[in-house]
Amino acid sequence: MLSARNRLTGEVVELQTGDVTAEVTIDVNGETITAVITRESVENLEIEEGMELTAVVKATDVMVRSD
Repeated sequence: MLSARNRLTGEVVELQTGDVTAEVTIDVNGETITAVITRESVENLEIEEGMELTAVVKATDVMVRSD
């Protein structure tokens, strides 16, 4: 069981893997969320475009700035 309440389930629409990290973009009801995770996690979870994933968000804040 997870204590995080913010769970967003959707379809992987883009996967970009690098040497160490990967960007996983998930379509959640027409909106997208992108997570940066380790390449090892992508391999362990066998993540592929088109599969269903749940993004679990547990954070105290998110900061974005544009000048």
